[in-house]
Amino acid sequence: MYLIDIFLQNQQPERHQQQFIMLGELIDEWRYNGQILGREIPVFQAEQENQQGFGIKVICPEQHSLLPEHNNSEVNRCLENLEKCGVFLQSFQIVADDLMSDQTNQSDPTWQVLYTTYLRSSSPVVNGDNLAPIPLYKLAQNQPHLSLDLIKWLEDWQACDQLQMNGSVLEKSALPEISDFNSTLSKHGRALCQEVEQISGVPTYYYLYRIGGESLETERKRHCPCCGGDWALAKPVADVFYFKCDACRLVSNLSWHFL
Repeated sequence: MYLIDIFLQNQQPERHQQQFIMLGELIDEWRYNGQILGREIPVFQAEQENQQGFGIKVICPEQHSLLPEHNNSEVNRCLENLEKCGVFLQSFQIVADDLMSDQTNQSDPTWQVLYTTYLRSSSPVVNGDNLAPIPLYKLAQNQPHLSLDLIKWLEDWQACDQLQMNGSVLEKSALPEISDFNSTLSKHGRALCQEVEQISGVPTYYYLYRIGGESLETERKRHCPCCGGDWALAKPVADVFYFKCDACRLVSNLSWHFL
C-alpha cells in the first residue's frame, strides 16, 4: 500500500459549500471502487505552484491506483460534477510505501477468498494462497454495484468481528453472524462470492470464522457445514485456513481456542 497526496485545483472558491459535498461523494466512490482504502480521509486547503485548491491524503493499494484507467463510471461522474463546480483533479504524488499495511497481490490467483478481520483496511477479496488483497477495481471496475456491495459486506463483517473481540456488548449477536454458515451475513457473503467468481472466472471461497469447540481432537474432525464432507487440510494455508471444501467454496480456521 502507498501513502499518496492528491491535489485538486479550485477555480471557484466561492462555491466551497457545494464543493465540499461533491468532494465527499468522490472520496466515497474512490473507496467503493477500491482505489483508496480506509475511512479516515483528511481533506484540507492546499496550494501547488501558486494554485489554490484542496489536498487529500489517502492510502492506495498500488502506485497507479488513481490513474483514470481504473476509474469506474461513478468515479468519473463525481469528477465531472466537481469540474462543473470549478474543482479539477490536478495531480497526485506518491509519498511513501506504507510499511504497516497489507501488501497488494502481485500475481494471478488460482483461487481467491472473501476474507477480512477487524484489523484489515484492504480489499476483502484476497489471493487464497497468501491472503494478499486484490484491488476491487481489478475485479469489479465495470460493476459499481458489486464493489459497493463488497465494501458494505466488509463493514458489516468487521463491525461484528470488533464486537466479538471486545466481548463487552452485543457479542452474542455479533459472533453468529461471522461464524454461522446460515447467518444473514454469511448468506450475503456467499452470494457475493458467486458473483465475483462469475465475473473473474477465478474460484472464489467464503471464509467462515471459527471459535469455540470442545477439544482440539473434535475440532480437527469437524465436517463442512454445507455438504457434511471431510474438508480438513493436511497442511494449513497461510497459517489461517485449516479447512477447505472445494465443492461448497468454503474455508475456515481451526478454532482460535486451540491455536
